[in-house]
Amino acid sequence: MKSFKEVFGKGKSEVLAFAKDFQKELKTTAYVTADFAGIFGRRAGEGVVKTFSKKENIAMAIVFSASIICASVIVGANYNARKVTLSENSVSATQILGNEKQVATTTIFKQQKNQAASTARKEDVYTRTNAAYTMENRELLAQIMFAEEGVFFSWYAGDPDTIERAHKLAGSVILHRLNTHFSGAQTLADVLYAPGQYDYRTIQRVEEGRQLPAQVYQWADELLTQGALGPDTLVFQAEFPQGSEVYDHIGNQYFCCR
Repeated sequence: MKSFKEVFGKGKSEVLAFAKDFQKELKTTAYVTADFAGIFGRRAGEGVVKTFSKKENIAMAIVFSASIICASVIVGANYNARKVTLSENSVSATQILGNEKQVATTTIFKQQKNQAASTARKEDVYTRTNAAYTMENRELLAQIMFAEEGVFFSWYAGDPDTIERAHKLAGSVILHRLNTHFSGAQTLADVLYAPGQYDYRTIQRVEEGRQLPAQVYQWADELLTQGALGPDTLVFQAEFPQGSEVYDHIGNQYFCCR
């Protein structure tokens, strides 16, 4: 059997081979010590130990302790062998723990993307909006859309179609609420500030007046001039289904009709 010195610094395959040989040697030693421990046990049971001298009793105790230590070493060797095998065949535990958030997040958004592809409507209905095309309405509509769905720019960075659709659906819900005077809305501002409708974080983002990507203004232009997606009953947007029908589902967003 090769010594540690001979395999030190070698490749992983040689270290594994050495570990296997060392494990065999340990097993052989364990068998011998186990037999000896059995004999010792039988003699102890018969009271023969009492006839031994003090030195012999000490020697027996040392050998018995050595047998326990040897067995422990074998268990440790088996554990280490399994550990090395696992490290060869799978990603290390450190990598998994270090990247668990990234892996989980990536998995979630991949699932969301698949859901978006599977639930998107093949044909859209377009409804003219009662909102006048003014720079104020354009700015407010774009700000609300981005406040609600701006995160999609990072979630779906490689999928511009999904980013556009999520923003346009959010903007369409706003316009349909205006068209139907949802919660008494007469203006786009009324839609935003209707009690119990939009989250305070959305309102806060809008009031900050962020600098928006140019695409968001383009989408707001298209909705105001070409019409909103879906029928006027498309007035719900949330992270859960509601109303009578799910018009579309993208990521964690459900766009529903009442």
